[in-house]
Amino acid sequence: MQDQFTEVTTKGWGSRILNSIKGVLVGFLMFIVSFGVLYWNEGRIDVSKIAETAIEINTATEVPIEADGQLISTSGIFQSEEKIGDTYLKKGSYMSIYRQAEMFSWTEETQSTSTSNTGGSETTETTYKYIKEWSSYSVDSSSFKYPEGHQNPQMSVESRSVSVQDATFGPYQVNMNQLTLPERRNITLDSNKIVLRDGFKLVSDKYLFKGIGTLAEPKVGDIRISYAVVPNPVNSATIFGQLDTSNQAITAYFGVKNTKLYRVFQGSRDSAISTMANEHATMTWIFRGIGFALMWFGLMMLFNPLVIFMDVLPIFGTISKAGIGIVTFVLAFALSLITIIVSMIVHNIIALIIVVVGFVYGVMRYMKKQQTLQKHP
Repeated sequence: MQDQFTEVTTKGWGSRILNSIKGVLVGFLMFIVSFGVLYWNEGRIDVSKIAETAIEINTATEVPIEADGQLISTSGIFQSEEKIGDTYLKKGSYMSIYRQAEMFSWTEETQSTSTSNTGGSETTETTYKYIKEWSSYSVDSSSFKYPEGHQNPQMSVESRSVSVQDATFGPYQVNMNQLTLPERRNITLDSNKIVLRDGFKLVSDKYLFKGIGTLAEPKVGDIRISYAVVPNPVNSATIFGQLDTSNQAITAYFGVKNTKLYRVFQGSRDSAISTMANEHATMTWIFRGIGFALMWFGLMMLFNPLVIFMDVLPIFGTISKAGIGIVTFVLAFALSLITIIVSMIVHNIIALIIVVVGFVYGVMRYMKKQQTLQKHP
């Protein structure tokens, strides 16, 4: 059975120019949106800064009155009296269970290379490659370019998660429907933990397996299941939330810009704050990258009609494409950097005041200097 196909298509110069002109609008929208993404990103609230303001309490001693209704953090034991399980996992001491179901499936990979021709036409060679790999969702093989011989059956088991309904942190009740739990960890499977049904077998300490192949050499349609859990209890945990002494509970806290902080961490308060700070920094750089990419690709699409026009002679098209790519990269980098700096200032009221005062002072000094020059030329 053939698992790789190649198609060769040619597009005329006129249709290429028409498509590039249509792409100008898309490029313009990408360029405008990039500023919004960068501005919004710099204004995101760093939850770790909010967490640093939390009143640290010790549940073993008397809780200060002023902590009631305020953001607090406390360390202790996170636990529940409930036992939970899954279709293939016996009930046990878990705060939360995640079942990951994967099916060995056909997937489609597409690779295209284009060559410009004298006269402005473009020849594109597209290769469709079909490979088999584990997938955590049903891959729709009907959407493949060449579905024949690469059909996937429907997954009979889906991934799912379940958590206990009632839990406590030390002496306080918590709302499991709103609480963000610690990261789940993979568990080791054995005959005492699992329920063998629906044709599944325990084939390793990590996977349940069902199919006509083996875990080492699976066939399309074979399914494997693994589990990750939050144990019960979670010892040496830290929680952030709003203290409600009247109901002996810790509830969700909502701070600046309605930012929610209601989360349990494995470990100390300091390590929890460090984790949140690292998460914020990572997402900040990811969105900066997205904003820059939108700006750069948007600018290139704005100038793409010029590249296509010059492509009547491929050498000119290649030179113009490289030149525009470099220029737009530098321009996008500079504009992104300026937008980030301005956004940081605008979102920081103190920095904004300093900049405004500095600007006003500079203008006044300049005007005074001009008046002096006029009086004493």
